[in-house]
Amino acid sequence: MNIIIGLIGFIKTKIFVSHLSTDTYSINQLFYQIYSYITLADIGFGFIISKNLYKAFAKNDREEVNKIYSTSVKFYRIIGVSMFLISIILSFIVPVFTQANLDSTYIRLSFLLFVTRGIIDYFFIAPRTVIEANQKSYKINYLLKAIKILESITEIILLLLGFDYLIILIPGIIITIIIDCIICKKVFKEYSWLKNTHTFNKKHLKGTKDLLSIKIAGILNTNTDIVLISTFINPLSVVIYSSYCYITTFITDTIYLIASATVPSFANLLYGDDEKKSYKIFKEINIFFLFIASFVTIILSTFLTPFIKLWLGDIYAVAVPTLILFCVITFYNIAFRAISMTINAKGLFEKTKIASILEAILNLTISLVLVKNIGISGALLGTVLSRFLTTFIQNPTYVLKHIYKTTALNYYLTYFFALTVTAIFVSVSLFFIKLDLSSLSGFIVSGIIFALITAPILFLIFYIFSPDFRNLTKTFSKKGAK
Repeated sequence: MNIIIGLIGFIKTKIFVSHLSTDTYSINQLFYQIYSYITLADIGFGFIISKNLYKAFAKNDREEVNKIYSTSVKFYRIIGVSMFLISIILSFIVPVFTQANLDSTYIRLSFLLFVTRGIIDYFFIAPRTVIEANQKSYKINYLLKAIKILESITEIILLLLGFDYLIILIPGIIITIIIDCIICKKVFKEYSWLKNTHTFNKKHLKGTKDLLSIKIAGILNTNTDIVLISTFINPLSVVIYSSYCYITTFITDTIYLIASATVPSFANLLYGDDEKKSYKIFKEINIFFLFIASFVTIILSTFLTPFIKLWLGDIYAVAVPTLILFCVITFYNIAFRAISMTINAKGLFEKTKIASILEAILNLTISLVLVKNIGISGALLGTVLSRFLTTFIQNPTYVLKHIYKTTALNYYLTYFFALTVTAIFVSVSLFFIKLDLSSLSGFIVSGIIFALITAPILFLIFYIFSPDFRNLTKTFSKKGAK
């Protein structure tokens, strides 16, 4: 269903761009980023409460589950009310962050309707955390996906019928309430013993401080660019940036979804007694993501801008230097996955928060300086430089030393090997290979041929020069033989 949601998203974006003014669509994208800042109000509580519930279920302690659940009900309600009050205050400031030629009152009302859809969830989310902590989220996942699908389809229909943006936001609120009520009913049917004891224990909040630091840094890193672009450039640049990001995010999310099923041995990586075996598995997972990062980046460098032109129009295309920056960020996001998986699985938030905070500060500072002078490229360059100067140096060094009891030298050598190979392919593709990408048929045929030629050549290079990749192929071969 994630693929379906993503594909509907492409259709929705196309219709939004063609049926709304650039100004209106740009504030829609800005609202997403501002709402991310508002969600900081939950101070990382969701992760902590899920972890505590998981432990209680492992002990089959229903009384403890009820106590944790009761605390979460009260706290989530406090969060929901707090978020709504914050949103009201921010609604008076939001017009400052956009160059859109729209009435300030219209922007404020649109913003409040937009954030209401997300805030409503906080008044229904407590029962959902219970079933998710008990590893039965599959029983409600289809309903959670249904919210996004129904909301997108409804918005598309209303847009095609010519309704105003304000009206388009209302059905999403109604759909969210209805499906949230259905989910709660299913949870209470599954756990008939679950009840709110109206108790509140602060011990269930323990550990949120480090998570809050990580969350703040993460949101600043992922949401700073579009706010700066909206504030200092123009609505068209917001649409361009968000369109490129939609594609790259869709690809990386799809890769994570598929990859999670191909690396089931990751649990052994962290909790096995054999350190050498754990490190070997880590290296195989790491080279797997590096290979995927290289392949995806090569394809994107050649086909991303032509796809944007076919999808939305020539006006939304960027120059080659800006395209390369988008590709570098995508490469980093995929290639860094093995390190991120280790940090998340082991809960190394306290040990890595300083680097994340420094990254956020650097990103904001560099982007703020450069975005005024070189536009979208300035925001992207701030992201690239801040990552490679902070988390890229600190996190692998810490993880390799303290988790796998080795140095990070091999990690960095492998990383830069993959990056160099990718850079060579991208250079050849961009400056020497000319493809017919002006029509949909030419785009599809060229894409298939290019991928079929690139994949085996890239595979051969990795196989020849990377021992870890050879080990990975042997691992997959053994599993295939079984």
